[in-house]
Amino acid sequence: MKIGLFADSHYCKAEILCRTRRPSLSLSKVKEAMETFRKEGVELCICLGDLVDKCDSLEESYMCLDEMIGMIRSYNIPFLLVPGNHDYTVFSAEELSEHTGCRIPPYTVDIETHRLVILDANYRSDFRRFDIAGVDWTDSNLPPDQLEYLNIYLNDCGKPCIVLIHENLDNSVETRHIVKNAARIRNIIENSKNVAMVIQGHYHRGADNIINGIRYFTLPAMCEGVGNSYCVLETADMTIFFHSK
Repeated sequence: MKIGLFADSHYCKAEILCRTRRPSLSLSKVKEAMETFRKEGVELCICLGDLVDKCDSLEESYMCLDEMIGMIRSYNIPFLLVPGNHDYTVFSAEELSEHTGCRIPPYTVDIETHRLVILDANYRSDFRRFDIAGVDWTDSNLPPDQLEYLNIYLNDCGKPCIVLIHENLDNSVETRHIVKNAARIRNIIENSKNVAMVIQGHYHRGADNIINGIRYFTLPAMCEGVGNSYCVLETADMTIFFHSK
């Protein structure tokens, strides 16, 4: 099975954000990715978070979200959104679910060869979700109920698992991007002996590291500069094919 992946499109109408981001270009970049996914026979598309960014008004933010989702859905490829911190700067989890048609994590999706385990670490240290408590991207945590969920659904599975999360579990990236209780999460992952790969976004440079025998792959951000970045995962052998320019 082929899975199309992209992360951190940050779509909004702003031409430049944070000096290097070009969020207004992201609609055309995602469209380019979807065209490639269709040509390559991708059967599932996943955004690893920060699909959109905050616009000048709530109305414009809704317009951008609906515009992006409408374009993605027009390709008739099943789509999953792993929520990112910027998605929660404007929308509640319930609003995101309503406008994207995607479920609120945690949840699992069983495909032919693997189980996908989708998590949401957009919680402060007091375990209040960002959309309720306010976003602090340097204070992301996986709450206790999701730790328990992860432990159950990794161990109650007859096929290898792929864990998907926006913020980073890879302890080699810049510290502020790492989930605060990442060590505990990695311990659950390692003890299950059933995780083929962990896929993340959030850290815009991207990363690809092996920690205790498990691959932690971080997608480079699509929004950076005028180029594009997305990839296709072939689950038969867990090979990732980059498309970037």
